[in-house]
Amino acid sequence: MCRLRKRVVFLFILCLYCALFLTLILYWMYTEHINFNSEDIEESSYADLKKEQQPMLYTTKKIPVEIWGKASISLYLWQHILKGPLHSIHNSLMNVGNLTLNNFEFSFKNGAGFIQTTVPQNVQYLVLVINGRSPDKVKQAEEWLKYLKKLKQLKKVCVVLLGSEQCENDWILPYMVSRGGTVNVAFLVYDSPLVDNKEFFQWPLGVAEYRGFPDFSESSIDLLSKRPYLGNFVGTVYKNSSRESMVTFIKKRKWTDKILLIERDEWIPNETSESRKHYIEALQLSDLTLSPVGMNTECYRIYEALALGSVPIVEDVVTWGKCARTPPAPLRLLKQLHAPVIWLSEWTNLSTVLHHQQQLSFREITKRRIKVFNWYKNFKQLMKQKFLKVLSNIFIN
Repeated sequence: MCRLRKRVVFLFILCLYCALFLTLILYWMYTEHINFNSEDIEESSYADLKKEQQPMLYTTKKIPVEIWGKASISLYLWQHILKGPLHSIHNSLMNVGNLTLNNFEFSFKNGAGFIQTTVPQNVQYLVLVINGRSPDKVKQAEEWLKYLKKLKQLKKVCVVLLGSEQCENDWILPYMVSRGGTVNVAFLVYDSPLVDNKEFFQWPLGVAEYRGFPDFSESSIDLLSKRPYLGNFVGTVYKNSSRESMVTFIKKRKWTDKILLIERDEWIPNETSESRKHYIEALQLSDLTLSPVGMNTECYRIYEALALGSVPIVEDVVTWGKCARTPPAPLRLLKQLHAPVIWLSEWTNLSTVLHHQQQLSFREITKRRIKVFNWYKNFKQLMKQKFLKVLSNIFIN
């Protein structure tokens, strides 16, 4: 009897060990599924881009660089790309932050309180972020560019320009060093023909930081739960526009139970906390985000969808104006990096996309969500490296 009890106890312990071992195996498989390595996400596209970059120059001496933000995209650069801290002072009239990266000691300044008479006069290395979207914004931007000549200690200047949605940016040319001006290099938003990767570089529009869109971390997003909608569109629907055609097509097909539509007749420049909450919820409740063209093919919605693991369905059409028209335009930066985007030439093809979406298993959907989120995370890191590389080549040489 005693021997029998020993055997029972031995078998019981053995079963416990087997169960523990099986649990560890399942946990390992689960974490392997969740934590995609960046090498799994379009590794070849990132590798190809990195091959084009020269080794970054390093120096033991830290270079103080001022970043003056006179356009909303400065917050995307500072908080989302460089991951810099931000503090409000003087009743939120000014936002400031400091960050050390590689060879640089960055000092960020943004807000209505920063004008020509309040910025440091002893600046030597400057990144100036300006807005050139409209004639009145161009006028303000030029005032800053003209003011730079008064800064006697200024050595090198980089401009980040939120350009015209029609890519009418030739007004900046006289301010470039190559034309006798003070600007050594410029990053341009939208597919400007000026981009040559020598003097002018491509820069993404990014998310609408001016409307308070957060820089989401992986822990703050639910990438594993079922989402009730196939797709969403939240935005202004203009008369006789592509957006109106898209919405009409969706309603005719009676897809409003599958696609969350939140329409408005007029563009609202500033979100309320309520409207921002509804917008973010719409992205988080669907696996596809419809992105019809507006004034330009590139819009904040594309990057905001990627940030939340929702695949953007982008209308692959070049809008009117002076932007590059030859492939890979439009959105050549995203295409060159093989962004997880679905490109549509016309909205009648949406039926095929939705049919394919419905054929995917839940595991395939969650796997894609994680891939989208990680692609965007790595995209921001790559933009950071590109920005620092250009500054290194211009400011240190």
